Amino acid sequence: MTEPIPVDVRLALAELAARYAVSVDLRDFDRLRDVFVPECRLDTGRAVRDGIEAVVAAMQGLHRYEATNHVLGQQLLESDGADVRGITYCTAHHLLVDDVEDADGDGDGGRTDTVMHIRYHDRFVSTGAGWRIATRRLEVVWTDRRPVH
Repeated sequence: MTEPIPVDVRLALAELAARYAVSVDLRDFDRLRDVFVPECRLDTGRAVRDGIEAVVAAMQGLHRYEATNHVLGQQLLESDGADVRGITYCTAHHLLVDDVEDADGDGDGGRTDTVMHIRYHDRFVSTGAGWRIATRRLEVVWTDRRPVH
């Protein structure tokens, strides 16, 4: 049975989700240290990263994109009294500039927006510094690739 989650905790966890999205989009990966606990686990579906240093190192791969934009949706939180688990919906845009000329031949290369429809499955813990993510499993529901003009 789930227990009620106080409004202040719900707000803190919504802000934590936003802090992750902004950190990634701004490429401020050091800020992720305020999102995850040091001994965190991140499961992307392709690889599992244990510890904040491994998570920060993995995020460096996002530099291949010209930009990303994470848009958060609903968040469902549940607690059994011991911890808080949540699912947060996200639509994440990843703008990639190709090295090839585009169709009109102007030499600026093609641009593609890879749109990932994601559910983050998190286990949150309260620390002396506030709420943090202890484990995150990324579930990619589907992906779209769209040319950008």
